Amino acid sequence: MSQRNPFVSPAVDSAPPQEILAIQSRQIDYAHPIPGTYLTTGIRATRGYRFSKFCMAFMKPENREAFKADPEKVMAEHGLSDVEKQLIRDRDWNGMLRHGVSSFLLMKLANVVGVAQNQMGAAMRGQTYEEFLETRNAKDFR
Repeated sequence: MSQRNPFVSPAVDSAPPQEILAIQSRQIDYAHPIPGTYLTTGIRATRGYRFSKFCMAFMKPENREAFKADPEKVMAEHGLSDVEKQLIRDRDWNGMLRHGVSSFLLMKLANVVGVAQNQMGAAMRGQTYEEFLETRNAKDFR
């Protein structure tokens, strides 16, 4: 029986396996990506388009306020799938990236739910915020 990664939402258990790209490069081995990296592929971008568009809506203050008031309603209005909704509920930032959401647009969602960039980074690495800050060069940031 394989152990489930506690930092991965159950919502992505049914996600397709890592896409292998048939691209030749002397700089990047696309067939063996660095563990923990998620290459943006056409498949991923297409799959994550609706979710990315949802995050883009947070550029408008009224959309941010509506989400804070009733996230389930707003997710339904944007047509998010059950998997996408669960990724948001779980705050599974890595799962969102694997799903194909733009990393830049994830910051818009994180801001709406009150998660700072360093807090997101800590969650993505499976660390506490304090542990994450210890790995940063700016030690006086705390």
